[in-house]
Amino acid sequence: MNATKESIEERIDRLHSGGIVDFHFDLLIDLYEKRDRPGVLVSHFLPEFEAGGIGMLGVAIYVEDRYLPEMGLRVALDQVARLYAEVEQTERFAICKTFAEIEQARAANKITLVITMEGVEPLGEDLNLLRAFYELGLRSVGLTHARRNAAGSGGIFKPSGSSRDGLTNFGRHVVRECERLGILIDLAHINPKGFEDIVELTSKPLIVSHTNVRKFCDIERNISDEQIKIIGQRGGVVGVNAILVSPESESSTIDHYIDHIEHVIGLIGMDGVGIGFDFCEYLFQQMPVKVRTELAAKLTKPHFIPDLTNHSHTRNLTRKLIERGFSDEEIGKILRRNWLRILREWL
Repeated sequence: MNATKESIEERIDRLHSGGIVDFHFDLLIDLYEKRDRPGVLVSHFLPEFEAGGIGMLGVAIYVEDRYLPEMGLRVALDQVARLYAEVEQTERFAICKTFAEIEQARAANKITLVITMEGVEPLGEDLNLLRAFYELGLRSVGLTHARRNAAGSGGIFKPSGSSRDGLTNFGRHVVRECERLGILIDLAHINPKGFEDIVELTSKPLIVSHTNVRKFCDIERNISDEQIKIIGQRGGVVGVNAILVSPESESSTIDHYIDHIEHVIGLIGMDGVGIGFDFCEYLFQQMPVKVRTELAAKLTKPHFIPDLTNHSHTRNLTRKLIERGFSDEEIGKILRRNWLRILREWL
């Protein structure tokens, strides 16, 4: 028994040695809110990243409703500034803008950070600001969250009911400029018509940084089988989210999380799935009870997976993938290589 357990742990060590890629983490919100506590990246987050073997993170700029519209740009820039300030204090992290920089950071055993944007509210309606954020390191953009902005509308946390409108003219300009600059276009959260518009406007591989499949949790925010197939046809990647795996808390398990992974694989193959954990229970718990209640009413009540709530729990997922019969090659693609392929193509 012990020998078998040890061999599994050794296998996990080997599978994690190349570093796990999670392409959606709301790190910048927390750094901004804790801006009076310098060093939180190392003191709070680094131990979890190291315990989970994290090699790369897509770290999102996201501006909460309470700062919009007047402070959207300021808060977004402050989030990026805090990230740079935190990384400057340690040699364990690197903010990367090119794939060559990613490879150099990985070779130096640094945790690579790629700046992303979840909702283009910081841009207002000024396309020039996209270039400014690009120069700061922005390399992936999702046009919306669960609200409407100048670019389009987000999918809602119900089976139907979002706007039937697609992208605005500004949203179309953002998509074209992203593809021109080399900024990945992320279809997470976009409403169904906006999804169609982005597909029609683009030619490069598309991603969904963090989502779940509608087969198991039927809300617009999640991705339909037809949408998954489109991502696969374009050579893209669907990142599987660790929050909305089920509408019931008792079904929110690692096994069911892997059901989502297997469903994507069944539709578009092993090259089309990755990790987009969207770990945010710690943010949710930091909110006042009143705010949490309002958020659950506005969106949906989140059901967190008990043994997959932060990056230190990643070994639990890998162990379960082994138990479910995935090969080393397959696990390597899920944990890292599919995202790295996309980044190599775009950056």
